[in-house]
Amino acid sequence: MSGFIGIISPQLQQQDSDLLDNCQEEIVLCCDDFSGAWKSNNADLRFGWLKTTDDTNIENLPFTSDQNLYIIGDVLLENRLKLISELNKIFADISSITPDVYLLLYAYQLWGEDCLAQISGDYAFAIWNEKERTLFCARDHFGAIPFYYAQTERGFLFTNFYRSLKCVPGLTSDLNEDVLKDYFFSSSNQSFDHTIYQKIKKLPPAHQLTYQEGNLQITRYWEMSDDVKPIRYKTTKEYVTHFSGLFEQSIADRTRNNKICCALSGGMDSSSVTAITNKILTSKYKDDRKLMAFNITYEYLVNENEGYFAQNTAKHLDITLKQYIAEDYLQHIASPINSWIPEPAGLPQAIAESHIIDDAGTISRVFLGGFGGDPVFEYDPNSSCRLIKQGYYVQPLLDRIKFFRVYGRFSQMSLLGRIRKLVTRAPTSIPTIPKWFDQEFFSADYMQRKIVRNELSPRSNLGMLSNTLWSFLFEISHPGFTGKKIKIRQPFFSLELLLFLRAMPPHLLYQKSLLRMAMIPHLPGDVVRRPKSLLFGTPHFQNLKSPGILSALKEQVAASCEFLKDKINLPAFLAEIDSHDHLKVADHGKVLALMQILAWKNYDN
Repeated sequence: MSGFIGIISPQLQQQDSDLLDNCQEEIVLCCDDFSGAWKSNNADLRFGWLKTTDDTNIENLPFTSDQNLYIIGDVLLENRLKLISELNKIFADISSITPDVYLLLYAYQLWGEDCLAQISGDYAFAIWNEKERTLFCARDHFGAIPFYYAQTERGFLFTNFYRSLKCVPGLTSDLNEDVLKDYFFSSSNQSFDHTIYQKIKKLPPAHQLTYQEGNLQITRYWEMSDDVKPIRYKTTKEYVTHFSGLFEQSIADRTRNNKICCALSGGMDSSSVTAITNKILTSKYKDDRKLMAFNITYEYLVNENEGYFAQNTAKHLDITLKQYIAEDYLQHIASPINSWIPEPAGLPQAIAESHIIDDAGTISRVFLGGFGGDPVFEYDPNSSCRLIKQGYYVQPLLDRIKFFRVYGRFSQMSLLGRIRKLVTRAPTSIPTIPKWFDQEFFSADYMQRKIVRNELSPRSNLGMLSNTLWSFLFEISHPGFTGKKIKIRQPFFSLELLLFLRAMPPHLLYQKSLLRMAMIPHLPGDVVRRPKSLLFGTPHFQNLKSPGILSALKEQVAASCEFLKDKINLPAFLAEIDSHDHLKVADHGKVLALMQILAWKNYDN
């Protein structure tokens, strides 16, 4: 894992180098295994390395092979051995231990900008061409690695390490009101290309950036094609074998060391990741391995049995499980945050996940999660139409017959098309807002823009690419945001895996049947057979009823009157809090969002 920052200018001055010195110090607080720098009259590139793989011994950036092209980046490539095989035909000095970011530069030398069609994985990088004075950058398909940039008086500034930008005077002085409204409205940044700061922008996922002599160009380099040819095997075993190979490869690409930590919620997704991680580590490292799983369970705020299933899985795999009681942390929801974070994304002291990351960081530098399992197995209701357009006129009918033979009923795929807007699309009416939102701040124009007809739900497989939720979650869990010495990776966010599952028949996607069959040799039977379950209750809503928490919230609001002016109708809000027994369940998320914003703003001040 790498932290990088750079500046491009017509003529760099000493003050530019001094500025990057300060930024690099922030990066090296986290990425302290190696720090590097290179500069010329027009470019200054800085780098810090946090070693997360055992198969590459060095990653000394900026790297060049020809004294002209220089690369800095945060790069983890999928199926790197295949890329090495291709590059070895041209470059003799490449081997199995060549760092991923070096491979990417060689790929750029061979294919130019078309190198992006040859790679997949988690990456953000910048390549500087000294002779042509051109900067070329890109961010991966899902946005697993962030990329920020800013046009300043001194030049063009870019980084993957959000925290380092606080060292740049003036960049965080002005807020982007639309993004701030998003935080009030949904607790998240719902923009692909804007941060909460007016002067700091983001490169969207699957986009590339070129900067030359003051000219900035941003274009999309990839999007999901409708021309996904169906995969239809004769036997179920063939499907399971193909899927298992891709799934294991995705996890192996992200576990290239002998000490790994995993989330283990008790559901199919995280349990599957943990089980295959255990298989890979056992095969590769034998007894010289360590795998530890982490689980969150509730005692009284909600009724759930995640802890039981997590314990059962850990026992079956013979691995250590550490469990956290959610209520132990939720009670601190009104406490001030104890460290600066770039945006008001969460209350670290009040969520067990934050403490898990702290504890996991003492064991490993890699933490695997189960995000993406639900959407990647979601059947696309447009699949039948796609097949017909491609000339597979009979295949949709054959798929329905197969579904009937397996489940004893038809899949009702035709009905899915009718209810698609309710399930996978944003609502077409203007969302309602609490009565304590200032009506002018949350104008009709802003609320109208919240309606993005055809915006895919994050629960759909296309939503993994086109809904802002996922890239936002990746951004706020990156070490450049948290400052933690641990990299969180999500194996279900694999491009090759997604493309494969998009080509599957519906009977294998239904209730994750394909995943369940693949996990039969690895997981306890009750976990494999367990249906998808939701929490029976709203823990944050129940927690907000605590008089102590409501009292602390009132104090925070009173201390932030100037900031909240013209944003929140304070009398209406306080009246709502005073009658908290009648606080709407629908509004409790907005109250939590307000608490996040105030905690962030008060610390920032």
